[in-house]
Amino acid sequence: MLIRFLLLGLCFFLSTNGMQAQDADNPGNENNIIDPNIRSAQLVLEGAALFLPIMDINAANNTMRLQFDHIGEEIMDYSYTIVHCNSDWQPSELEDNQYIKGYPVNNVDSIFISQNTIIDYTHYFVKLPNTNMRWTKSGNYLLKILDNQNDLKVVLVRRFVVVEPQWSIDPRLVQTAMVDKLRTHQELDFTINLKNTRVNAPANDIKAFVLQNSRWDNCIGPIAPFGGGSNTVRFDYQDKIVFPAGLEYRFFDMRPLDYKGEFVRKIDQFPDHIEVTLKTDHSRFETQVVVRKDINGRYIIDNASQNRSLLQAEYANVLFSISQNLPLEDEDVYVFGELSDWQLKPEFKMEFNEEAKVYYCEVLLKQGYYNYEYRVVDRNTGLPSKYGFEGNWAETGNKYTILAYFRPFGAQYDRLMGAASTDTKPN
Repeated sequence: MLIRFLLLGLCFFLSTNGMQAQDADNPGNENNIIDPNIRSAQLVLEGAALFLPIMDINAANNTMRLQFDHIGEEIMDYSYTIVHCNSDWQPSELEDNQYIKGYPVNNVDSIFISQNTIIDYTHYFVKLPNTNMRWTKSGNYLLKILDNQNDLKVVLVRRFVVVEPQWSIDPRLVQTAMVDKLRTHQELDFTINLKNTRVNAPANDIKAFVLQNSRWDNCIGPIAPFGGGSNTVRFDYQDKIVFPAGLEYRFFDMRPLDYKGEFVRKIDQFPDHIEVTLKTDHSRFETQVVVRKDINGRYIIDNASQNRSLLQAEYANVLFSISQNLPLEDEDVYVFGELSDWQLKPEFKMEFNEEAKVYYCEVLLKQGYYNYEYRVVDRNTGLPSKYGFEGNWAETGNKYTILAYFRPFGAQYDRLMGAASTDTKPN
């Protein structure tokens, strides 16, 4: 086994330049699924699957889990590695032996074959940290899955952060400073207690990022401190740390397939596939707001079909539709959420049906409980519509996460010194 790890490590060293070239289509090091046969990829905290993967630098083994499926009968040979990044998600100056204790590359050994499912798949998972790999520095990290049979090509990327919790953060939700955003946006201020850390130039050495609902695609940052005292810095800008509030996410329940869950209109089972038709949605812009607790755009894989395990969870073609009398001019419509990796993916792009007067798309999804929304974007710029089919309501429940980084002059990397979250509706 030791020889196998050493050889794999040597292959990784020799192919580093090739791997970086293969990542050229992902310059921002976003969460990314490169192999289209990989599905249902989630990086979660054990016991807290709906939280952003923020790891303590001294976390116990197996505290975080990456899980994903590969569609088909073939059993793939995968390995994994982690890459240390600065706060902008570009690789830091550290060599791997400066931030990894153990082997830089390890094999994915937890492999399970689906049982009696219509669509065959193999389920893989990796738990970190473990006896073969743990981090020694705080900051941003990429967890990469590599295809051992294809020159260690990167097939899956997931972000996580490691914190050395030395600073405390006090977040405060405040009324937006701009009158035209009072009913539609949410604004955040916060103070960081540096706890006697020597900071010579706070405006240069400290930076913060703020995430809404664990999303990286619309995070605000880097933000420098606005002011402060001897042991604190303040981030109390006006109209800077402001997010559109959105609405509570739409949802559907596909955990059972032997009866219809909420917002499922029809389930059809065929010898080679399953079709799930959701109830047709309607625009919520300028409609009465319905308050209902959601899971902030995430999804949970689960199987509520009678006497079936998670390895017997089925994949189904899920049909989304939203009513619309006429097609939108110069705008496209997408199903959007964690189910689309928070990206405008081609398979989630909707088409307009003249006869039915709906936008629709069909996507392969695994049994579970899903949140989602409809994202309307400008066809030329790719920028989201101000309101689209959803609109914004300032009372919407959202979770905000603040990450505070420290890099004094001459340091090699950005240290993550503190992290904190707050809910607009804590109850």
